[in-house]
Amino acid sequence: MKFSKQSLEEQAVEYLREKIISGVYGVGEKLVESTLSKDLELSRTTIRMALNTLANEGLVIQKPYAGWRVVSFSEDDLWEIYHLRVAFESQAAEMLAERITDEKREKLKAFFEQYVALCESDNVCLNDICQFDLKLHQLIVVLSGSQRLARMYNSVLNQLLMFIHMTHLDFDAKESANSHTSLVEAICQGQPALAGKLAKENITTFTELGKKLKESRK
Repeated sequence: MKFSKQSLEEQAVEYLREKIISGVYGVGEKLVESTLSKDLELSRTTIRMALNTLANEGLVIQKPYAGWRVVSFSEDDLWEIYHLRVAFESQAAEMLAERITDEKREKLKAFFEQYVALCESDNVCLNDICQFDLKLHQLIVVLSGSQRLARMYNSVLNQLLMFIHMTHLDFDAKESANSHTSLVEAICQGQPALAGKLAKENITTFTELGKKLKESRK
């Protein structure tokens, strides 16, 4: 793959991030600077800087004498990410439902219609569906009006996306949007308690995810 001369590091970061999140570079997979440098036709310095950026995002780790690896998730990691999702997404849903306006309602409905259309299309891509899943919750966080919550949510965004990819291992991708219908309706109808409850129920528990991962490795 060839890159333009502008923002080589940023382009390398975007390229590697997409490969990691989509699973092309698997969880725990070793990433060799020299190999990436050759494959992407970029200097090792550029690759190293890109990997450092991804390390700050929590997507890769560097171990002494072992080099770079895609982050792997222990049971404790899955437990923590699950509870972070529950805390952020259920709270955002409640806050938005509590202060829903016509303008916010229309924005949420418009995006959800795009999500539904994507899932119903013939050439639907799992990566695109996972992106839309996350963007729906990200939109709910933004529309909640809490800048503090938005900053905290964005700080773990890429790990949340990896979590969502894992939850779709045996999931009918075309049902992804439909599973959010009740949540969107509760928010639009201004029902905070129900919206928070549905947001939590919509998230695959870390226990269920652990079972899915074990099944996928058999």
